[in-house]
Amino acid sequence: MKTLKRKESFSEISTWEEESGLLAFLSLIQRTVADFNDKLGFGIASVTSPLREIDGDSEMPRKVGFIVERNNPLMPEFRYCLYSLLRDKALYGYIGILGDSKIRTVKHLQPIKNFKNGAGALHGWLTQLVRASCEKIML
Repeated sequence: MKTLKRKESFSEISTWEEESGLLAFLSLIQRTVADFNDKLGFGIASVTSPLREIDGDSEMPRKVGFIVERNNPLMPEFRYCLYSLLRDKALYGYIGILGDSKIRTVKHLQPIKNFKNGAGALHGWLTQLVRASCEKIML
């Protein structure tokens, strides 16, 4: 058996998620959404209730990075949301309609691959959420 001369702590071990900036990006989402709301007032908030399925798939909710929804007082019967899924080291964004703990996807967004510059892309995603809810996209 070989004895290591140097001890490694958990803080010295880096993961892809840390090195790519994904974890830092995910930690800024709440603040970015709050800033977007403060400046523009579109009523976007995090979804805290658990989902049962996305597009008929009950496994997909476990893979979601975050979900935010827009409360549009002009159309209270439709709850538009923005959600993300991590696949192949990229964060994919989707616009969907939320109801009865289920999401039906209506639009695919441009994925975020560079998380260190992801704040601008997230702002674009939030803009797309507002646009979809105003245009009443229903695919």
